[in-house]
Amino acid sequence: MAANVPRMITLALALAASLALSDVPAAGSGSLLDQSQALRAETRLLAAEGDWAGAAEANAGALALQPGHFGLLTNAVALAANGGDLDGALDALEALIQAGFSLDLAAARGLEAALEEHAPSRLAALRERMAQNLQPVGRAERYLSVPLPDALVETFAVDVDAERLYLGTVADASIYAVRLDDPRNPERLAGPEDGMGSVFGMALDGRNRLLYAATARTALTPEGLPGERETALIAFDLFTGEISARHTMPGAGRFSDVVVQDGIVYASDSVEGRIYTLTAPRNTLEIYAEDSRFASLQGLALAQGALWVVDYATGLWRIDPVSREASRVEVLEGSLIGFDGLTTDSYGELYGVRNGVQPHGVFHIALEPWGGGARVRPVLTGHRDFDEPTTARVSDGRLFVLANAQWELFPEDGSQPQRERRDPVVLHMPVP
Repeated sequence: MAANVPRMITLALALAASLALSDVPAAGSGSLLDQSQALRAETRLLAAEGDWAGAAEANAGALALQPGHFGLLTNAVALAANGGDLDGALDALEALIQAGFSLDLAAARGLEAALEEHAPSRLAALRERMAQNLQPVGRAERYLSVPLPDALVETFAVDVDAERLYLGTVADASIYAVRLDDPRNPERLAGPEDGMGSVFGMALDGRNRLLYAATARTALTPEGLPGERETALIAFDLFTGEISARHTMPGAGRFSDVVVQDGIVYASDSVEGRIYTLTAPRNTLEIYAEDSRFASLQGLALAQGALWVVDYATGLWRIDPVSREASRVEVLEGSLIGFDGLTTDSYGELYGVRNGVQPHGVFHIALEPWGGGARVRPVLTGHRDFDEPTTARVSDGRLFVLANAQWELFPEDGSQPQRERRDPVVLHMPVP
């Protein structure tokens, strides 16, 4: 077994390092992600020196900062095994399974055989649970498919009253209206010529008949945008069909999502670690909350009298409605790492979209009172249309999810994708 140890640990640490890249963009040095990355570097250094106990301690510190991180959970298995603690390796494997994941033990040479010899019955039970984690969950049907394979559709909004769905795109920085009775002929409502940036979040304000779009510039954004219009919260008037307002914030990084309730708008900033609010259509944006611990804020939702936001790298946060202070929600079951979209149903139940680690899909986030904890359970995984789902919305008793953003097929250097892009697909299912 000793001859196989370096190969085993190299595999696990390389996996954690690659997942670290998926956590970006990161904020300043105070973010939990930055602290975790420093501990990851220490883990790799200590492991290279053969200090398995020290490496395991550093990895545990990183895992405390990013609970449920698949790469760090994998490291815990390999580090314990390399240190000769096979019971600890099995405990770490059980924690990984409890988070909802599975591990290819055969890929780490020597590990599977060692665990098989040490505790065959326990390993067999863990194998069965890993197989269960890989099974598809839930059923959803195609709601529509739109012929925009090269647009990179990242987000959408549902307008049941008008029988329309609105799509926001990154690669052509546009908003499209899709009639439900004619989804193959989307109508372009606004684009770069109107000063649009890439669209990362959208929300419908039914009270004021406005469509809000969170926009920003990336390497994929079309050239020629006026500089002052790169990062903005844009209000689109659904009566006139025109952009009615453009809200900006000095020092904003990248608006990533938006949610509206009772005419009040909230928008997240994935770079600067902030959440902004707009209290009325003609008011100005204000900072609602900010925290140096944030790394990459994404989806927003309002439930239980508070604002909730998922951080791609560190999990779910509750923003207190009075103090506006952020507190991270403890994960009691499952994992909240790698979540992108967030939505809520009419009963205040949270649902999130995960695409940072397999299995991709939609998950129910069952909250304890006052954000005292969360249990994360899959409601839709393994669907044939999933190819990096990003956004979910609940409307008319149904959950809608954008199934296939396909970011990997849009290389930032402009090179050709490795496979053919598919038309974006929106799925729907009854709210569980």
